[in-house]
Amino acid sequence: MLDEINIAIDKGTDFIRSRQCEDGLWRDFDTLAGTGSDWVSGFITFAISSTGSLNETILQAQKTLASRQRPNGGWSYNKTVPTDCDSTAWVMLALSTSPNWRPSAIKRGIRYIELHQDKTLGGFVTYSYQDGIHKFIQASKRDIVRGWVNAHIDVTSIAIQSLLVHRVQLKNEIIKKASLFLMRQRNNHCIWNSYWWKGYAYSTYNALKALIMSKTIDSKEVLQTIKFLIAKQQKDDGWNDSFGVESEVFGTALIILSLLLNPNDQTLYCSKKGIRWLISQQDNDGSWSSSPILKIPPSMIINPDFFRSWRNNEMGTGVIIEDKRRLFTSSVALWALKQFKSMIQ
Repeated sequence: MLDEINIAIDKGTDFIRSRQCEDGLWRDFDTLAGTGSDWVSGFITFAISSTGSLNETILQAQKTLASRQRPNGGWSYNKTVPTDCDSTAWVMLALSTSPNWRPSAIKRGIRYIELHQDKTLGGFVTYSYQDGIHKFIQASKRDIVRGWVNAHIDVTSIAIQSLLVHRVQLKNEIIKKASLFLMRQRNNHCIWNSYWWKGYAYSTYNALKALIMSKTIDSKEVLQTIKFLIAKQQKDDGWNDSFGVESEVFGTALIILSLLLNPNDQTLYCSKKGIRWLISQQDNDGSWSSSPILKIPPSMIINPDFFRSWRNNEMGTGVIIEDKRRLFTSSVALWALKQFKSMIQ
């Protein structure tokens, strides 16, 4: 099986490298605000940083990302949209894989993230009112963006990871409060729902990882989550994290990454089956096909689970869109393959 994994990783690596733009960034997800660049590149750079064969590619992306830090210390979805905590946290994670960045830039990024913590709830908001997102979308009242300035599980988990990799102390009150927020948000299935993503795989993997890093979740609680994920593996050995019929690459890769946070005979066995399914889904060009995965809730919606009028691959809000260039999905699949390979070597 190792040979099959190596072939799939090589093909996937070639695909990611071939789609890098001249400025060093990757671009995907087309929205009314344009195409994602800084945020997308931060995610992809971190996801592929473990492949070991993309060093120059990664360094080029990091250099460009470092140069695009805004005066307030943050980064954004792209060069025209106001800064946000999620984009900043992903770029900070991307920069953490190389130690050569100016300490002042890292400190400003940490400060920007910390300012986005909801002091009452403990979680991190995507946007603060100071970011000016309400002005950007030309909202008549600030309250129209109340959903986007609320504390979000998926953003909180990335913020915690980003702060911890940049040596913010575990005992720091910001980390403690954010971690407790995540623990309170775990649902009856012992998984986490997402604000910005369809399904539970993205939020569950990142929340689980953040809580393990912050030493807030115990082994029994981790096993409860793992048990649920294993039970949801489908007959074809993939997963659908929206309780649908057909397995999907994005959710499958993230659930494999979740299982590998707690490696044992059972999780490795289920991951192995999932990896075989992922390899079978790889296209000839080295990519993996996408499906609608990114949610853009209406800006006033606080809980998107109660929103029932989602539209696929359309512009505006209330939509779920795919990464039509297949970069996000392919980088996650590549991430899962590499992580599994590191466990079995």
